[in-house]
Amino acid sequence: MSAKKRFRPLWVILHWLMALLIFITFAIGLFSLANTPNTNAKVVPLGIHMALGIAIFVVVLLRYILRVLIFKPPRRAKSAPAVISKNKPFLDQLSVYVHPLLYFLTTLMALLGMAIAIPANLFTAVFTQSGTALPENFYLYPARAWHGTLSLLLMLLIIQHVLVAVFHQFLKGENFLGRMWFTKE
Repeated sequence: MSAKKRFRPLWVILHWLMALLIFITFAIGLFSLANTPNTNAKVVPLGIHMALGIAIFVVVLLRYILRVLIFKPPRRAKSAPAVISKNKPFLDQLSVYVHPLLYFLTTLMALLGMAIAIPANLFTAVFTQSGTALPENFYLYPARAWHGTLSLLLMLLIIQHVLVAVFHQFLKGENFLGRMWFTKE
């Protein structure tokens, strides 16, 4: 895709919806869940975190399915030049790897969240008024450590993604963000 080509409106909506859902979910996890004991006070923010995590999972799957079945991105030629180039900034060179990793880690984060929720019986404890208590410690479930660790890695990838966009938009003067918005060039 050339630097000036805009994305389809559906792609723009899915991109910004995903970004919004991820940032809200990160904020709830970091500022509410991480510092709250596993009491009834945690049920509502945990329920929101879980619902947003499921929504993220659905959106990332939808984006992937649309990408593969409908939008069919062009395949790279076998004789394509090496990704690492002295003419491109380092963060640009990483972008080739970051996009697939964003899809993969976002999906994995949601699956790990489910791998915590199912054995901990969180769907019942959070989404029904059954009175089921939350587990004393979520780290009893191996997926919890992975969920937290991958959240940090995912945040680093998102920071790289944002830095590349800022670099192209403001330092290089390209209409980089205009590609992922509804305006005409």
